Amino acid sequence: FHLPCAKQGGCVTQYITPYRSYCPQHRPAQDVRVIPEPDTQCPICMEPVEDRASYRTLVCPACKRAWFHRDCIQGQALRAGLLCLHCPLCRDDDEFTVQMFMAGIRIPLR
Repeated sequence: FHLPCAKQGGCVTQYITPYRSYCPQHRPAQDVRVIPEPDTQCPICMEPVEDRASYRTLVCPACKRAWFHRDCIQGQALRAGLLCLHCPLCRDDDEFTVQMFMAGIRIPLR
């Protein structure tokens, strides 16, 4: 896929070995069995999130209380880098980082 086309089409590109890309029909989804509280906001942009996990809405796998827009957490990951990225609410970094990699969030080493 062209990277901009993949993003617009809802494809997931994993930036970890073996660098796979998934179409919208076969992309991995977060395995969460929770729904956000009414009027839940993204802790990064403070805008409302969807009422379920989807391509555009991700949840922290550790605390399951932090819901993010994909673009917001991608921007946070690019600014923080691998060594400083963590959930803004529970501050988990291990499980959070692994799940963000699997969801196709690019996290640079810096």
